[in-house]
Amino acid sequence: MDHTAITKRLPRTPSPYAVTYALIAINVLVFAAMVASGVSFTEPTALDVANWGGDFGPLTVGAHQWWRLLTSCFLHFGIIHIGFNMYVLFQIGPFIEMAFGRTRYLLIYFFAGLGGSLVSVWVHPMVVGAGASGAIFGLYGAVFGFLLRNRRSLDPAVTKSIAKSAGIFVLYNVVYGSITRTTDLSAHFGGLVTGFVVGMLLIRPRAMALAQPNSTSPTRPA
Repeated sequence: MDHTAITKRLPRTPSPYAVTYALIAINVLVFAAMVASGVSFTEPTALDVANWGGDFGPLTVGAHQWWRLLTSCFLHFGIIHIGFNMYVLFQIGPFIEMAFGRTRYLLIYFFAGLGGSLVSVWVHPMVVGAGASGAIFGLYGAVFGFLLRNRRSLDPAVTKSIAKSAGIFVLYNVVYGSITRTTDLSAHFGGLVTGFVVGMLLIRPRAMALAQPNSTSPTRPA
């Protein structure tokens, strides 16, 4: 029997988390390109990141290079920075992709990223900003919006579990960022608020299947 012929006839089912995987792939490929060009694998300099499109007041605002608000969302300061962000995106992305759909997911991600970059360059205009954190925090903001809008239709146990996981993640990052003083909390908060607002506007009208107890929920990174 020709198993190859049978396999070819079978319809291919696209991954339900294609957007999440694509975003992770883009971030990783950009980081790999930076390293291949000679940028440090562990500690890229501010100049290195700025040259690749980092968010920097004199260039973003002063030189009207507004595209940096978006490109900076795909740049990272070393392997630990991107590793942590991509792990968190891998955890929260599938929930957002199922709850909002792919198009809305992308809108939330990009608007939150832009919102985080705008707040960052406003608060710290002379510091080079970069990272997917603002966009990722926006996804958590969208989670809070989703729970708020669907609190009456969701299983209370599921709502509590998701809210607890998202709340722990946000609180952990606020505390960690305050202690280290190297984390751009302004970008985090900007992304979180933007994601919440955009998420509230884009929530699908019907109740989601995610109300089941065995649904995917956001988790806090270890």
